[in-house]
Amino acid sequence: MPKDSAPLVKLERTIRARAKKPNPKSYTSQLLKGGVPKIGAKITEEAAEVVEAAGEAGDEGREHFIREVGDLMYHLLVMMSLRDCDLFDVEAELARRFGVSGLEEKASRKKRSATSAGNVDKPVAKIAAKVEKKPAKNKVAKAAVTSPVKKKARRKSRL
Repeated sequence: MPKDSAPLVKLERTIRARAKKPNPKSYTSQLLKGGVPKIGAKITEEAAEVVEAAGEAGDEGREHFIREVGDLMYHLLVMMSLRDCDLFDVEAELARRFGVSGLEEKASRKKRSATSAGNVDKPVAKIAAKVEKKPAKNKVAKAAVTSPVKKKARRKSRL
């Protein structure tokens, strides 16, 4: 694992710059304008693609998985920017959990979420409902239609 997280920090800065000074030709600006519903839908889509790619064998499967994780991380950073959250906030949360059993930490979250269940944003609840009702897409057919070159070009145009 690389010690230097500079690419993530640079990406986070770029996303924040797009938030401060939107550009209609910027994919990031379009996502931010769409808010939680649009970014949430992309996160859901990318998370499903990460899981699918994780099941692919060999070096090609590994490379595909890495690309999909990158896409997911990008969309998470966009949502974090929208919610005024940064990598340092997430690091602090992970540091808080360090040394605590994962089962204990998860149990404590259930207790906290039960007491604050009335505070869920309505757009987030709507997305969650849509995700639960949405049938799984046939990603294999989509992958056969989209060439790696087109997918790479689409990924580059996001920023």
